[in-house]
Amino acid sequence: MLLASVVTGNLRGAGTGSAAYVQLIGSHGESDKFVVGNSEDEGLTRGSKVTFDVQVPPIGPIRRVFVEREKASCTATGDGWFLESVIVHGPNGEHYSFPCNAWFGHSDCGDYEGSLERNLLPLVESEALQALAVQAQPVQVAVSGVAFPHPEKVIKNKIRGVNMKGFGYGGEDAYFYATGQNVFGMGVADGVYMWKEQGIDSGTMARTLMETCQHMVAAGCEDVFKVLSIAARHVESEGVQGSCTACLLTINKESGKLQSATLGDSGFLVVGRGPGSSVAGEGELRVKFRTPQLEHEFGCPYQLGHHRYANSPADAELSTLPVVAGDVIVMGSDGLLDNMSDKEMVAQVGALLQAGAKPAAMAQQMAKVAFDNSLDKQRITPYSRAATEAFDMVYSGGKPDDITVLVAVVS
Repeated sequence: MLLASVVTGNLRGAGTGSAAYVQLIGSHGESDKFVVGNSEDEGLTRGSKVTFDVQVPPIGPIRRVFVEREKASCTATGDGWFLESVIVHGPNGEHYSFPCNAWFGHSDCGDYEGSLERNLLPLVESEALQALAVQAQPVQVAVSGVAFPHPEKVIKNKIRGVNMKGFGYGGEDAYFYATGQNVFGMGVADGVYMWKEQGIDSGTMARTLMETCQHMVAAGCEDVFKVLSIAARHVESEGVQGSCTACLLTINKESGKLQSATLGDSGFLVVGRGPGSSVAGEGELRVKFRTPQLEHEFGCPYQLGHHRYANSPADAELSTLPVVAGDVIVMGSDGLLDNMSDKEMVAQVGALLQAGAKPAAMAQQMAKVAFDNSLDKQRITPYSRAATEAFDMVYSGGKPDDITVLVAVVS
């Protein structure tokens, strides 16, 4: 049995007379949808916290919470609902926090409107992030990206990277960034090259996936799990074959809330300064958050695809965390992450910020360093360390690959 709490925000018009449906999704299954706020005693009123027991079979660690507000009648006023968070406690002391801080429906006290359904992702629990999460603040994001293919593809096939504002690709890698109403988003996908042996270009899957994500974010969709799920369904409906990893994030520009979905070994880092540091540059830069690399085994990452063993968006690692002015987000395919350590990336970010570099110059420089490392046969890289551990043999050198880098600076 789990103990769940639904917390309605303490804002004007935050409460609603409509009920809501809540569903818990774990790593091994999901609960039934249960109704909240369907009685006067347990109404979703402003500033309320409705707590209840949830009888569920073993579903494993909770990965996300699906919330849907009941559709109000056409004559209803003040039907908007501002959900602050859902909190879940497990029988063995587990604690899960799923922040929302968003409207369901149309508010009666201002021009606020939101989707009637949302996927809530777990808050990253760390001392530094909790300290930063005390007060949400509006943010702006400046971003740039670059992609270029494996050097052998350039030499043999005359392939070149294509980098446009908002979208680009190189080899089987692809990326996007976009801004919609109150939301910013970006992502990277890495197609699996080995499908070439069967006449399949996985780069098409990566590009189609990223283009679809770009359109959804530009249309204002902040729900990162929904973006990934719909994009994956579109790829399937188009009959695109192959497989690819994917990593994407969205940022609510009013609150600075970042949501991410990671499937495979593409990923991102949030580099920033510790609590209490000034945005102007005081304090030591550090990695505040890093996505995990999801692999079945070394060299076999989780991936979307048309084949029977492919993963699905439900297998993605989902996270929520705050970003603040001064943070720098570095996202990339494994061509970046296999060839540059976290320490190297933090050092590069620090040097580039000190030099006054813009996101475009930062992305170019990070890609250049990753490229140089990939060709250095003596260098100790994240890839060589992982290969040494996986095969119990000493490896050195980088890994030549398609390289994609996006750099976003938060202000």
